[in-house]
Amino acid sequence: MEVTTLLVLGAAGGALRGLLDVYIRFLDWQADRRAHRRSPPEQADPPPRFADHFDPVGDSVAAVVHSAMGAGAAVLFGTTGQISGAYAALVVGISAPVILTQLGRVQSVSEALTGPPATEAAIGAGPPGTEAAPGTVPSPAAPPEPPGPAGTVGTGEVGS
Repeated sequence: MEVTTLLVLGAAGGALRGLLDVYIRFLDWQADRRAHRRSPPEQADPPPRFADHFDPVGDSVAAVVHSAMGAGAAVLFGTTGQISGAYAALVVGISAPVILTQLGRVQSVSEALTGPPATEAAIGAGPPGTEAAPGTVPSPAAPPEPPGPAGTVGTGEVGS
């Protein structure tokens, strides 16, 4: 599939994501209106307005960002052979925010097996005011004593 086709389909998927967000806000507004209609007549509140559930500026910017993310994700997945076909490019565009968030959280295989790499500061770190000699492994610090009764620390005495 051509890159321009992937761009268009991914962006269309992102725009559909924006429309889905507007639809969800519409359903929330509709539910609030129904709840208002069921409320007692002596409750003189005006019915909820759609503008209370929809922010035209913020939601429009979000739709543009979703379209850009959808276009980028569709090109990324399409040019690397991860997807093929128009439907797949559209679905990747719709789900681009979730996919890209998950890709940002992926660990490398070695990091998953051995844990995150240790930094020099973490290796040589000891209690404040102590420095480890070069080439030595610092010993772990003793854990702090738990507070005693009535807020006393480290006395070992039981309060009365």
